[in-house]
Amino acid sequence: MAQVLAVPGHVRHGFSYICQFNHDFGRITGIAATIKGNILLCDYDKKNLILVDSLGNYLKKLNVHSEPYDIAITSQNIGYITQPKSRSVIKIDPDRMVELFQATCNNLSTTVFCVSAVPSTERNFSGKVSCFLGVKEHDLAYATGISNDQISLTDLSNNGYYTIGSCVVKFHTVDEKSLLSCIGGQNYIMYNERKRQPKKIDNISTLDTPTDICSDEYGHIYVSGQGSNNIHRIEGSIKLPTWNEPETTVWKVLDIPLDTHHGIKEPVALCFNQDYSKLYIVNEWGKSVLVFDVV
Repeated sequence: MAQVLAVPGHVRHGFSYICQFNHDFGRITGIAATIKGNILLCDYDKKNLILVDSLGNYLKKLNVHSEPYDIAITSQNIGYITQPKSRSVIKIDPDRMVELFQATCNNLSTTVFCVSAVPSTERNFSGKVSCFLGVKEHDLAYATGISNDQISLTDLSNNGYYTIGSCVVKFHTVDEKSLLSCIGGQNYIMYNERKRQPKKIDNISTLDTPTDICSDEYGHIYVSGQGSNNIHRIEGSIKLPTWNEPETTVWKVLDIPLDTHHGIKEPVALCFNQDYSKLYIVNEWGKSVLVFDVV
């Protein structure tokens, strides 16, 4: 399998294929890395969470009562798993695979569909927003923050940090003030800044059916294209304000570091481990996971 070398003169990672693993998955829809270097997977079809080590060796399984869709693990090593069909979110200790708490939306027209951790919010509980939950209420969707380890699924129109599109399928928190999202049925991604109108990033002609987004320690963004069988790397830069336009972030494609030559086929989710030494890609529509060394 082809190896991707780092780009000379730029701080861009290269990738070297290590292995592929599959533990008789039904359909993996979410993936995240723990502080200890283990990897936690959501098997939507089989209604369980699977913990593996850094090379994909099976460690433990936790059965849940409803289909787990998305997962995020915060800097405090607390995992949040969304279960849209049961309108709930589970909080767990991911390395112990112990459920700590479950919150359920009482309103039948409300559900929790995705989740994203805020990068680098310190190891200890500090009162900062540690992650955002994507919550749909009627025809609106909100990204609502979790701080002090408290989950609130009520009064979303006031508690929601962002109003996001009702067709969002996954989002990635860039920082506490901005996020990027994948839109159902579309080939573009959206950029949301708090208290500003969302912006469509639709200038990526080589991207088809974006399914998930993650980032590395340099702030580069990685987008999986399920229909295009590739991983795009994009970068944001600040556009200075003018007399009639405020300061904003402009996004451009840097390259396509991984594609079919590297075994990418219908990718649906991806993440780096906590020290950014490995990249994990859920492949083949959730049937297997590829592991790459970051070089």
